[in-house]
Amino acid sequence: MLPGLKAALNYHPIFVHFPIVFWFAALLFELLAVWRASDEMQRIASRMLYLGTLAAVVAALTGLAAENSVPPGVAQRVVGIHQALMLVSTSLGLALCIFAFSVRQNFTAQLRKFMLLGLSILAVLVIFGADRGAQLVYEYGSAVNWSTAQQQK
Repeated sequence: MLPGLKAALNYHPIFVHFPIVFWFAALLFELLAVWRASDEMQRIASRMLYLGTLAAVVAALTGLAAENSVPPGVAQRVVGIHQALMLVSTSLGLALCIFAFSVRQNFTAQLRKFMLLGLSILAVLVIFGADRGAQLVYEYGSAVNWSTAQQQK
């Protein structure tokens, strides 16, 4: 029924986009919360952050399981960089979740700016980490079933 899923060498690619989207949405809504001094935008930003961090934990777990499918060589070095960046991102996301939850009833303008700074740093980490993930797939062919692709030609 789902031939693409059946052909997948691991499940990590299914989950990696969720934290990216939710965390960047959190950044957007936090920017709006700061700009408009909006409690509602702040609540939405926090919810996006919570969802993104939950999704990041799932992506991290599937990524750790997928790590064994990368053959030894230069790609392993890139896996290490990707893994480190994304685990730091997940940890920062978790720290920001704890912060957002602890001050949820009293988000002042200063606290919103602090959250905006944290989410901006998170976005930069995610950009570099996702780039290394893309490098693994597009440069090194990780998680690509090359034997099947060659049979198609």
